[in-house]
Amino acid sequence: MGRAPRSGGRTASQQDKGRKASSGAAGERQFPVRGTSALKLDADQQQRGEVSSPRLRVAPPMPINAPRAPFIALVVGIVVAGVLGILLINTKTAENSFKLDSLQKQQSTLDAQQQALQSEIDRNEMPGSLDAAAKRLGLVKADSPAYIRLPDGKIFGVPTPGRGQQSVTAQTPEDTAAAADAAKKAAPSTVAGQ
Repeated sequence: MGRAPRSGGRTASQQDKGRKASSGAAGERQFPVRGTSALKLDADQQQRGEVSSPRLRVAPPMPINAPRAPFIALVVGIVVAGVLGILLINTKTAENSFKLDSLQKQQSTLDAQQQALQSEIDRNEMPGSLDAAAKRLGLVKADSPAYIRLPDGKIFGVPTPGRGQQSVTAQTPEDTAAAADAAKKAAPSTVAGQ
């Protein structure tokens, strides 16, 4: 059995069988050929009616010749776009890492500042510090405090002034009045001097 043709037509052995069978048939017309090309018929042959339709057979498919320049340009374009994309991603990643480093340093500075402020608040909230700050201002502890309820202003308890010894740094009412008189006397002279 012969090989199957690429184009789906007859095999060489099938074509030979067809030629042998048809060569002996009566009334078959012969056309002049040279190789696989048909020759032009003479005018006499055309007038005699020896012209008949040629036998058709399937021709092999034409080879596909795709243009290479657009394909190469497309591949080069894709490669260049990929390289530029990777370069852009790397640049943004490096830029973001620098920003992250800067923000982490700023965060650590702010954390240290917060800890310092929190420790200062803790020191000032201690009962001993509160008591010392009150004495520096001349305040005295109250014996029995009174409470005011804010929504209606009702007072609970009897408010009494504190009976304790004032601190040395506190000013007496007489000292306060004398300081105010001295400030009043000094104020007009400073205003006139300007």
